[in-house]
Formats: sequence, structure tokens, C-alpha cells
Amino acid sequence: MPSEAPAGGVSLEEVNDALGQWEIGSVREIAPLTGGSRANPKMRIHSERGAFVLKRRPVQQTDLERIRFAHHALGTVAAAGLPVALPQPARDRSTFQVRPHGIYELFNFLGGERWKRSELQAYEAGRALSRLHRAALEMQWHGHVKASCYHGNLVVVEALRRVPEAILAAQPETPQQPLIDQCQKLSSLYQVASEKVDELEYQALDSQVVHGDWHPGNILFAGDEVTGVLDFDSARLEPAIADVANGLLQHSVRAGPRRAVAQWPHEIDEALFFGFARGIASADSGSLLKFVKMVPWLMIEACIAEAAIPIAKTGIFATIPGDQMLSLILRRASWIQGQAAMLSKRLALEIKV
Repeated sequence: MPSEAPAGGVSLEEVNDALGQWEIGSVREIAPLTGGSRANPKMRIHSERGAFVLKRRPVQQTDLERIRFAHHALGTVAAAGLPVALPQPARDRSTFQVRPHGIYELFNFLGGERWKRSELQAYEAGRALSRLHRAALEMQWHGHVKASCYHGNLVVVEALRRVPEAILAAQPETPQQPLIDQCQKLSSLYQVASEKVDELEYQALDSQVVHGDWHPGNILFAGDEVTGVLDFDSARLEPAIADVANGLLQHSVRAGPRRAVAQWPHEIDEALFFGFARGIASADSGSLLKFVKMVPWLMIEACIAEAAIPIAKTGIFATIPGDQMLSLILRRASWIQGQAAMLSKRLALEIKV
């Protein structure tokens, strides 16, 4: 057993206290896992009964109903054969434990390789999402799930209003007026996209359980095969097409060195985009085939929302300066708007609507 704290802000004493709630045998190794939210640190646990991931959430900011909902969604899709990390029942048979230092969950550890940006991987990622949607159609939930969609969300518009001030607080020498101008353009793009989606009768669509954060960092592979789907913290109830559009965006955007964000391409990678779409169509549950015209406009909303909300809080996006990310998102959203008709038409041809 290591004697030092296994992860920043998490003491060995509290890890031992938490693990004592589960029957996993003698612990052989504890090591921190990087990635994900710093507010929810994770530790990889090796014991005589296998490999696990221990996750800690803050007590004050955590909605226990959302944890129950996410765990129920995990069990539902696992029963349909999707490879997910299942919460392990504790000694009292519950799947999470409220302790003095936090709320703890223990999951089985999933091994696998990370996304390598191949067209076949994109296809399998799309196919896995469609399988998830099909399985989740059977899930019923009678509680209240507090989670909002990126579509038509006034929180995004308000975040864009606060972004210039947040960036200036983090980067005081940044010129103010260009930030204001960019945020106004993004707010207009976001609202136009929202109106387009509503015109296409988004509100008439049925909601169902969706993953809510389908991006390559939450998927594990063995070659081209999906071997693990991670992080159901954003699972919620909404029309599945919103999940699809975000998945298409996340699997087709291009990036580059963090020191050269201004040179990152704003165009999507079409091979990955249409590969993901064909994967969705191969096991479609009604989430894409009828609603391709909505996809580009939902993508615009998704990429703006994803950047605006965290930048409004901290002035940065992960480790990227907020002004640089803002410029990239404006270029990307504007490009998608200009290509919306083409993308919808090609989507229809690729999946043979």
C-alpha cells in the first residue's frame, strides 16, 4: 500500500475509508488517473479482486438523483451489450457512498486504446452511440433529472455576455473591443441556429435517455473496435438527434499544437464526419435518418455552448487562452453555417435517406 497521497487533494486516509465500504480484498496499488474534471478526482485501484476506478465527488455540489440516474442508464446499456464501466455495489448494496470527505463511486476498470482519428473508428463510435440510443429507449425514469441541453439555452447567451470580462480578468492586456465584437457575433450565430432548429420542429421530437457527452475522450478502442464507453455524468433526457449532432462535431473537428491555436483548421474532417454518420445509420434508432437538416445547426449550438460556458467562468478553455479559443469557435461556427445546406444534403446521400 503506498504511503503518499494518491491524488491531489485526496488523502490516503480518506481513500482507505472509502474503499472500506466495498469488498474488493487486499489493495495492492493506488494511483491517480489524469483527465476529466479536477473537481471529481479519480484513482485507479488494483486489488486481489481486480482493477477498479474510485471516483470522488464533492458533497455540496452533487445531486444524488443525477448519480442514481447515471447508474441506472449504465445498467440499462450494459444489459444491451454496450461495454461500460459499471458501478460496483458496496457492502450495503448501494452503488455510491456518502462519506465525510465526499461522495464515492467504485467502477470496474476498462482498458483500451485512445482515439487515433481513423475513419473506421469514427464509424464504430457512431454505431456504438446508435446502439446506446436504441437500448436507452427502453429505460424509464420517474425522478427529476436536473440537466439542460445545449439547444436554445439562455445560459449560453448569458455566458457569452460575460466572456469578455472573464477573459480580461485572466488576460488583462487583451484588447477588449474585439472580444465584445466576437461574442456578439457568436451570440447572433447561436440564436439563429436555435431558431433554425426550432423551425424544423425540434420541440415535437420525443426525448429519451442520451449520453450527453459523446466525444473521443470518452471512448476506448482495441484497433477499430469500441471496447469501452466512459463518463455518463452528462446523461440526460433530450431528443437523440442532439446527442448525434454533438457526436458528429466532436469526432470531426481538427486540432493542432496548443501553442498555435490560431492556425487550427476550422473545417471539419469530412471522412470522419461521414464515417461517424454511416455508423449511426448502421444501427439507427430514429435519431438521425429523419432529422439530417437539423444537424448542422445543432452542431453550431454545441460548439458555441461548449466553449462559452467554461470561458465565462475562468477566462480560459482548459489550458487554451480564452481569446484564442473564442476566435477558433467563431471561425468554426461560421464555416458550419456556410456549409449547412451542403452538409445536410451529403448526410442524406451518405446514409441513403
